[in-house]
Amino acid sequence: MIEFITTPFAYSFMQRGFLAALFVGVLCSVVGVYIVLRGMAFLGDALAHAILPGVAIAYLFGGNLILGAFVAAVVVALGIGFLCQFPLAVFSGIILDILAIGVQGALAIEDDKPGRVQSALHKESGDGGI
Repeated sequence: MIEFITTPFAYSFMQRGFLAALFVGVLCSVVGVYIVLRGMAFLGDALAHAILPGVAIAYLFGGNLILGAFVAAVVVALGIGFLCQFPLAVFSGIILDILAIGVQGALAIEDDKPGRVQSALHKESGDGGI
């Protein structure tokens, strides 16, 4: 019975994979607790939705989708950082606004060129297109 558990660890790639999973498990749990305690749990969702217009614009101009997503992510992150500096700014309200603007921006771009952008957004999300 114990050989069933220990046999895979005879291979070096399994040892490295287990070590990587252990590191990722520890690091992600620490970062996750920090994010939840700071009230930033909604940030990932908002950032993902705010990146969609960057992907759509990159696709329309025939550019690299990853580069478009990266540029949009940097712009959104800097925008969130700038808006949070104001004394009356509520972090979760800013995040919700960024999420709504990102979704509306992607829909507005898709409305302009429905077929092309829709297939780009499906490609980006891993659906494989329509």
